[in-house]
Amino acid sequence: MRFRFRSRRTAAVAVIAAALLAGPSFAAPPPAAAPGPVALLRLIVRTGDRAPDGGAYTVLADPALNDRGDIAFGAETDRRQAAQGLYLRRDGRTTLLAAVGRQLSTGGEFHTLSDVVLNNRGTVIFLGRTTDRTARLVLYAARGGRIRPVVVTGQPAPSGGVFTDFANPTINDSDVIAFVGRTNGTGTEGIYTNVEGMTATAVMGGWPAPTGGLFLFFPDGSPALNNRGQIAFDAATTEHATQGLYVLSDGRIVPLVTTDDTAPAGSPFTEFGFVSLSDSGTVSFVGRTAQSSVREALYATGRDTLVTLARQGQLVDGTAMTTFINAAMDDAEDVAFEPGIAQFPDVYPHTIYLARRSGVVTLVHEGERAPGGGRFSAFSQPLLNNRGQVVFVAETDDTHHGIYEVTLR
Repeated sequence: MRFRFRSRRTAAVAVIAAALLAGPSFAAPPPAAAPGPVALLRLIVRTGDRAPDGGAYTVLADPALNDRGDIAFGAETDRRQAAQGLYLRRDGRTTLLAAVGRQLSTGGEFHTLSDVVLNNRGTVIFLGRTTDRTARLVLYAARGGRIRPVVVTGQPAPSGGVFTDFANPTINDSDVIAFVGRTNGTGTEGIYTNVEGMTATAVMGGWPAPTGGLFLFFPDGSPALNNRGQIAFDAATTEHATQGLYVLSDGRIVPLVTTDDTAPAGSPFTEFGFVSLSDSGTVSFVGRTAQSSVREALYATGRDTLVTLARQGQLVDGTAMTTFINAAMDDAEDVAFEPGIAQFPDVYPHTIYLARRSGVVTLVHEGERAPGGGRFSAFSQPLLNNRGQVVFVAETDDTHHGIYEVTLR
């Protein structure tokens, strides 16, 4: 299995404020443009560069970024066939953290590595599929040269039964880990947390939803976790097929927006995606509708309003926004995102934008000359930190691809 560009389908919204508990009100459409923030575009690593464990990189993917500017990323090299590894670049030095074929304390050896996340303490978490029949999927944490299993398939779940699958891990700066876990027996799934090796249930399928009915499942991308321990998540419920966005804070689940609410464009929401949650409690998300002229828009929550940051049909540098396929927000509430191609949703994105409450600007686009050679032809999901850095994988027209960084301010 090869690393590849991935669109992380996520969802959630809003600050926990008393004004939102009675239902959101909606702000006016966004301005069309804002002053350009780009200060520097530079190459971090490119296919053909030498890997620290030997050979040259042939595939680069799944970068994760923290506020120090450290980058964890997955790669393949030509050292041997399908030689996958997980690397950490810190202070200009790259080290190998994990590699396919490595023997594991949980049994077997690594088969594939994915879902890489990095926090400001330098802890890297990732999912590793193994050759062991029982511990076939493990959520690992790596720090200080040591890799430890967090949760393992076959392990008893605090909600009952045993874990059979994991998805969408995330970690905050206190090393609190949140993830979606699935269990046997009831065939249900939930959102779990792990603190210092202890796993607890945060939200479970079958629990009563505050908007009525029961939680069913949590779409790809949930949960989002901040440094206050709040968790934003998207959930489907049994209440007339409702989908909603919620925040779990201090043991209380607060409904923020559901498909019973009307979007600013004038018809009810039908779907949500691309969650981001700031430390202040603000959440950005993509909201979709079926009956309005604006079928998709990128939103963020304010004190008592839902703010439209970018919308379908909006012109930016002469190009109309289409669909939205990736988005990530920092604590300044800047959102890096990519538009899709409505007729071809699987085509890789060709532009990365930055949305601020003052407007939307282009960060990097197809045809632009790339540092290190060639011109950009496609991009992966952008990630941004609180230092104004945006990191992404990009293909170039000279058959290479690399990990690049844009400095915003």
